[in-house]
Amino acid sequence: MNFQMDSQKKQGIITINGEISLQHAKEIKDLLSKAIDKSNDIIIDLEKVSYIDLSFFQLLFAAQQKCKHLKKNIFFSKSSLDFIKKNISEAGFSHSIIINGV
Repeated sequence: MNFQMDSQKKQGIITINGEISLQHAKEIKDLLSKAIDKSNDIIIDLEKVSYIDLSFFQLLFAAQQKCKHLKKNIFFSKSSLDFIKKNISEAGFSHSIIINGV
């Protein structure tokens, strides 16, 4: 997992690989917080993620609420869209988490 900042675009990119589970919640929360603090637009790339559990959706929901308050945005990479939409729907979060692609 990592965070990269594009200073010119005020855009942060979070790339996550492998499985996203409760074990990774603190690290993901820290990445999201860092991205929100430093970026106007956050792009999350989940292309190489094989599994997502409920903890990620809870963190994502909280991050989206914070971004809304700060007038910032969270987007997903094009290659992540189908995967995240499917997983959010299966987890029952499609009514509360907004999915926007880049």
